[in-house]
Amino acid sequence: MELSNLKPAKLMLVEDSEGDVYIFRRAIGDAKILNEVVVFKDGQQALDYLKDESSTLPGIVFLDINMPMVSGFEVLKEMKANARLSRIPVVMLTISQEEEDIIRSYDYGAVSFITKTVRPENLLDIVSASPGLQFVVYENA
Repeated sequence: MELSNLKPAKLMLVEDSEGDVYIFRRAIGDAKILNEVVVFKDGQQALDYLKDESSTLPGIVFLDINMPMVSGFEVLKEMKANARLSRIPVVMLTISQEEEDIIRSYDYGAVSFITKTVRPENLLDIVSASPGLQFVVYENA
């Protein structure tokens, strides 16, 4: 892969809470990450987008576990079972600190598990540690 062909990765957030979406967007801004963020309010909407062959796939998905319609675990399982989607890194977001949820997340293929609220330094660590992705981060002049 030639580096000149790289484009900034799109970030996907799948989250049903408006408050948590706001906090995530604020953390992205505070971390000085300029990548496009697409937000879906439930797991089914996210899966419909991801499975649409004409959609631009995100470079990373931040996925709430507890959502109406289709849970984050179900989205993660479907993504990892789909050859086109299986290599997209998925970070599970939740208020849960239950060991069972953490183990289940990793068993299903998540690359990270973080509890809400997302702090800018945690978010920057996660996106910068994602191999093969280009993030647009700016510095104060």
